[in-house]
Amino acid sequence: MKISNSNPIIVIAGPTASGKSEFAISLCKKINGVIINFDSMQVYKELRIISARPDKYSEKIVNHKLYGYISGKNRCSALMWSERALYEISSALKKSIIPILVGGSGLYIKALIDGISDVPITSVEYRKKAEDVLSIDGNENFYYRLKNIDNKLIYNISINDRQRLIRSYSVWLATGKTLYEWRLSDKRSNKIDNKFLKIKLLSNRKLLRENIRDRFFKMIEQGALKEVSKLESFDESLPIMKAHGVRELLSVNRNEISLEEAAEVTINHTNQYAKRQETWFKHQYNADYEIINFNDNIDKYCSNVLSLYKKLY
Repeated sequence: MKISNSNPIIVIAGPTASGKSEFAISLCKKINGVIINFDSMQVYKELRIISARPDKYSEKIVNHKLYGYISGKNRCSALMWSERALYEISSALKKSIIPILVGGSGLYIKALIDGISDVPITSVEYRKKAEDVLSIDGNENFYYRLKNIDNKLIYNISINDRQRLIRSYSVWLATGKTLYEWRLSDKRSNKIDNKFLKIKLLSNRKLLRENIRDRFFKMIEQGALKEVSKLESFDESLPIMKAHGVRELLSVNRNEISLEEAAEVTINHTNQYAKRQETWFKHQYNADYEIINFNDNIDKYCSNVLSLYKKLY
């Protein structure tokens, strides 16, 4: 199969525990491909187990990129990820390798496919100022403070969404312009012109819940408690600390809760997250091909994907 810089890119998306990595590896073995991660937690090097990152054996079978490449002491964003993804995609295509993007972080893949608004990244100084004001005001007062500044965008932000509230306020502090004003120009960076073959993996709810539960206890067997213990000194506000199970297992290590309690909370939160992912991909991700419970016949589905791919170029 001849590849050029204008060739299509394969995207495999779906909710957590739907088998994306397994399917991607099976597909990648049938072509000259490379798997590129777009899971916002699998980018952090400290979280191989708790983020369900592919294991070392899987990484040896086929080439994997953008897994565990950032320290959890740093913050990764859709913009930062898309810049690295563009580099990896370009590098692959130049070597006649097919990029296969795999993950469940909708905002990351949307940033690559649709581009991302040229809103400036604010410095730690301005973010800290925004956090300090929020800490003094409290959520409700801070929300109305921001509403007086940016009364158009604020209606799209929940009063409890601290991260987006801080982001909006810090942009205004740093630039004197609101997020709404920045987005009015609708200039897009990091947009890629290649065609995408968008695959969506789905599982029935019962099977997905079973997968999520089984995966949690497998993580425990693999050493998740020891893995999260290395995050004990990390700032609680860092994105890595929001990975499902991190805070709960840290509480187990501190003897604050039992493992059974941690399991119940983590599994419930992960199930809720999977539902949100399904909703997002239903409305925001126009898939070319949907696969439900691919384990029934993985070779058949891989062949179907490759047939669709050939029709695109």
